[in-house]
Amino acid sequence: MEEGVETVRTMPDGFDGAIMAVESIEDAVAFLHGPGGCRVRLMVHSTAVFPRLTGEMDEDYCIPYFNGYPRVPATYLDEYDYINGAYYKVEEGLGVLDSKEPSLVVIINSPGAALIGDNHEKAIMEREMGDRAIYMDESLVSMPMAPCYGHTLAAIMEHLDPVREDVEEGGVILLGLTILDKDWMYARDELSEMIESMGLHVMCAPGAGASIEDLRRSVNAEYAVVVCPEACSGLSDYYESRGIRVISSPMGAPVGFDAIRCWVETIASETGRDPSVPLSEIERTESRIRDKLAGMKYNALRMKGMTFSVAGVASVVRPLTEWMYRYLAMAPVAVAVDPGADPEQTEALKAFLESVDYGGSFGREPLEGCGVVLCEGVTACTMEINGSCRIGIPIGHSSLGLDDIIPRPV
Repeated sequence: MEEGVETVRTMPDGFDGAIMAVESIEDAVAFLHGPGGCRVRLMVHSTAVFPRLTGEMDEDYCIPYFNGYPRVPATYLDEYDYINGAYYKVEEGLGVLDSKEPSLVVIINSPGAALIGDNHEKAIMEREMGDRAIYMDESLVSMPMAPCYGHTLAAIMEHLDPVREDVEEGGVILLGLTILDKDWMYARDELSEMIESMGLHVMCAPGAGASIEDLRRSVNAEYAVVVCPEACSGLSDYYESRGIRVISSPMGAPVGFDAIRCWVETIASETGRDPSVPLSEIERTESRIRDKLAGMKYNALRMKGMTFSVAGVASVVRPLTEWMYRYLAMAPVAVAVDPGADPEQTEALKAFLESVDYGGSFGREPLEGCGVVLCEGVTACTMEINGSCRIGIPIGHSSLGLDDIIPRPV
């Protein structure tokens, strides 16, 4: 096996996941109880992955707590607040936020602010916002990003507590997509088209651009289809407890032809629908790519045996690794899964690597000198730029602020 230096990746944590989960709801606001320094990165990142308003600066938001920027308002804690408490900022800030008429406000502590112990529940009651404001009073920074994303959405659903009274026959909700996923909007639309071609209809995707009204209505779905189980941890359990049938593919996320087929066939089997339309489209696409590879002749042969490193969500890494090994005959020399990995997908990935004599690759971060690196955008692009790999392909959050004009979801 090729040896090389493992790259150190910078990963988001549960604090990032909670903020982004709230920001994924188009009419909700994440209210950060923390210093301004914590806010800047989060407000810019939120706007980059899910732009909702035109212009970065808005005169209507040149008011306290927003300070000219509409996303992720904050209390701007200072040294005085850490010593004496900052309840007054939370209570006053809620009044300012309420003037913008959000459907929901979620108060989230920065790691340092969590030590102060300000009474968020009292502030919500003082502002008479009990029906449209909640707070996350947990040590989110110590949780993995993806599970915390689903955990936060589940807490929001518990707060909304919608009544399941008008079940929509054939209604589907998509779970496990996040606004941190590469090109998530196109992925949501493409997966929805596959589902709807089987005679079902997608009502919304909680965590990927849904509104509060969408979330209320979501409990009336007949089925919940999982894309990545890690990102709907707790949320899928919530929907199952409300009588919704949760469908999850044994091959993980729909990445690569085999995994997409399995995803479609699993949905069809669980819902009693005909999968012939999406399966024929998958076959047509695979045939076109097969012809393209054949036309490349010797250039295509150069891929065979090329080494690759992959790191990310286990339910994505597993089918992607299998597809690249089996379809492209490439060698998986480093395969790592992010914290909070789905245990079933992780064990299946380990078993596959063992079966093809690459068991030692598991748990290794992207290697310098590798042929292809697939991981979050910052690492993949940086490694390609500095010559640490031949090709860097972003498959996760943060792509150095660059956008693909042509849709390229994972």
